[in-house]
Amino acid sequence: MILIVIIALCATIQLSAQESQLRRGERLAASVCGTCHAVPAPDVLDKASWKNVVLPRMGTFLGIYPKGTSRKSLIEEGAAFEYILSHNIYPEQPTISTKDWKLIRDYYVANAPKRLPPNKSLPTSLTRTFKAVRPAFALRPPTTTYVDIDDESGTVVLGDAVSGSVYTLSPMLELRRRDSTGESPAWVTKQNGSQYATIMGSFSPTDAPTGRVVQILSDTSAEVTEIIAGLQRPVHHAVADLDADGDEDIVVCEFGKWTGGLSWWRRSMTGTYERMVLRDGPGATRAVIRDWNMDGLPDIIALFAQGNESISVFLNAGNGSFEEQQIMQFPPSWGTSYFSIGDVDADGDVDIVHCAGDNADFGPVLRPYHGIRLFLNNGKNSFPDTIFVPLHGAYNAIPADFDLDGDIDIAAISFFPDYAETPARGFVFFENQGDWKFTASTFPEVGSGRWIVMDAGDIDRDGDQDLALGSLAFEVPGKNELVDGWVKDAIPFIILENLTR
Repeated sequence: MILIVIIALCATIQLSAQESQLRRGERLAASVCGTCHAVPAPDVLDKASWKNVVLPRMGTFLGIYPKGTSRKSLIEEGAAFEYILSHNIYPEQPTISTKDWKLIRDYYVANAPKRLPPNKSLPTSLTRTFKAVRPAFALRPPTTTYVDIDDESGTVVLGDAVSGSVYTLSPMLELRRRDSTGESPAWVTKQNGSQYATIMGSFSPTDAPTGRVVQILSDTSAEVTEIIAGLQRPVHHAVADLDADGDEDIVVCEFGKWTGGLSWWRRSMTGTYERMVLRDGPGATRAVIRDWNMDGLPDIIALFAQGNESISVFLNAGNGSFEEQQIMQFPPSWGTSYFSIGDVDADGDVDIVHCAGDNADFGPVLRPYHGIRLFLNNGKNSFPDTIFVPLHGAYNAIPADFDLDGDIDIAAISFFPDYAETPARGFVFFENQGDWKFTASTFPEVGSGRWIVMDAGDIDRDGDQDLALGSLAFEVPGKNELVDGWVKDAIPFIILENLTR
């Protein structure tokens, strides 16, 4: 009996010691991981992803390199090299002890689930609201990086990565013009009788400063002029007179890879631009210019991904200075992909639509928290109420009254649907049945592309909102036949004609 008591006592002491070590690992994670991004809970990823992918990768940012991996091998060569070094992305010496790093690793691996719970998606039927219209215009392979329905003319503007061009098509989807801009035009705006286009320079992840902003003249000369160069994989821009000097300035989101930033470029009287850094770091995804605090000055609301996933407001203090206020921060596992702002619930204030669905970093791993979130403003620029619509791989969501019944529906695309079980959820129309309860539907031809960009507009001028979906034939692990089909069909975009009117 005494022996049994001793064994039980030793087991209890050992278990208590293990629990103490795990609690210490949790405290270390809060202090170490929290310096760069929101501290993730262990249950946001499965045990294998933590152990085999995420923790080894995070260790390299702390100067701890897996056996057989050198620091030099991780640093991109060429023009990106100095950016990586100057930001000390991969430290020469460890910034944490081996013992403490093991405690952090053990905490995550011990507390992570073996597998993640399923995403509670709505059952999907075939839509009666939209009809697919396939254009005769083809690109092989389809590598669409931008699509837009012009609200004034009904024309469709398309950006393509491989051809490095911006295409303009008539409302009848006939090609009107092609402008050669360079690899991966990601955003286009109309400005003073011409177009401004953000050119990524590389669709593939890089820190090389090969991106730029160009001006495309609207006449038939097809002249493209570079106005800002040396950008790190820029993906979005917005134009406004931010300093009240009469010249329109440009806010540029440089997504980069491990470095990048959000800057506004002050336009001088001579037409040149000067960089004014708002935030240094990767993941700047999208920026909207709006008077957030109603003081009469244009502010900047920006979305960030790539680790420190967040939404910040840069309040205009006048004289060209801005003060950052972070209004939302998300776990780094979410895969933030898109946001927009607008009065979703028609109560007179600005709400936020957010998509989480990027799944390109590893795996892909199906995540139950992927989907669309409507953050509803309480009138004080605080967002206590959230409506969550699950969707694996959500990449864009457009709220609008598509069926003209007086409430807000959601059109959404997924670049990372569950191709094994629900590949038809590459596009989903969430029809509001009242009180934010939705039914879900898609269209029969949804598998004819891998939808990465989307826009809404009344292309046929009949009073309801149509949709344009752009396809990029990106590989799907274990599904090469899908990619082969997308390349063969060469469909760069598809129109979903709204049948409500």
